[in-house]
Parts: sequence; C-alpha cells; structure tokens
Amino acid sequence: MSEIPRETVLRAVLPILSEAFAGPADPRSTHFVNNQPDCGLFGTLDALTAEEASTPVEDGRATAAAQAEHVRFSLDHSIGWLRGERGGADWRESWEVRQVDEDAWTELRLALRRAYEEFVVVIHQLPMDAELLEGLVASVAHAAYHLGALRQIALSARSLTAQAAGV
Repeated sequence: MSEIPRETVLRAVLPILSEAFAGPADPRSTHFVNNQPDCGLFGTLDALTAEEASTPVEDGRATAAAQAEHVRFSLDHSIGWLRGERGGADWRESWEVRQVDEDAWTELRLALRRAYEEFVVVIHQLPMDAELLEGLVASVAHAAYHLGALRQIALSARSLTAQAAGV
C-alpha cells in the first residue's frame, strides 16, 4: 500500500474542518453543512445573543455558551497534545461556562476563533503521521457533532427567549 503525501491529506481534511468552523468556502458546494454562508460554528454562535447563548433549552442540558467553551477547550487540549504535552484534561471543566454576559460572550467567541486558528497553524508545522491523521479526523467529527448540537440549541434558545419576551 502506498503512502499518501502530507499535503494531499491536508488538502483533503482542512477544507472539511474549515467548513465545520467557518462554513463552506463556496455555499454552492458543501460536504455536510447547509448551503448558506456563515452556517459553521462561528456563524451559528455569532448569530446568538449572550442571552440566547445562556439559555438552557432543557433543565440540566448544556447551553450554547457551554458548547462553545467545550469546543474551545478541546482545541486547546488538542494543540497541547500535538505539541507533546501529554497531561490529562479535566473535561468536566470544559462544560463549566453556562451563562455569559455580552462581553464574556464576545470574548468566548474570539477565544474559540483563536484556538481554531492556532490549531490549524500547529497542524501545518507537524509531520504527517498516524497520530496527526487520527487527530484531524477526530477534530472534524467533534466539530461536526457540536455544530449539529449548537444549531439545535440555537433554534430552541431563540424560541424560548422570544417567548419569555412575549414576542
């Protein structure tokens, strides 16, 4: 079996990862998101107010803010892992953010973008091996899962906040 060159893997995986976070490069052709601009994680989160991001859609369930913090935490942990930092992570900590005000919501979304951008930089710096490929595939699956969850949470949170406001 022949090896697949590093650049070929990156050209195949990074656009799909980008689609999960930033949305499709060309909305006329997507792999798994809607054919709309800004339908990735960033656009989905940017469309929410801090109040909506802090609205639990069901008792005990994660808010959009919690989902965003979990994805940011996961990216930061992945960056450390790829750089050789093999310490464990307290994954419960990644879900502790539940409510945010406007400033905290803005900062959380910026922190998520920074973590994503740093993750992509680190990926470009490393040799392609089985561990990096596994991490890339897992990152796509993780981002896609949370994008789906966030899109459902966003729909419900908007409806709940509108009902509370009497709209």
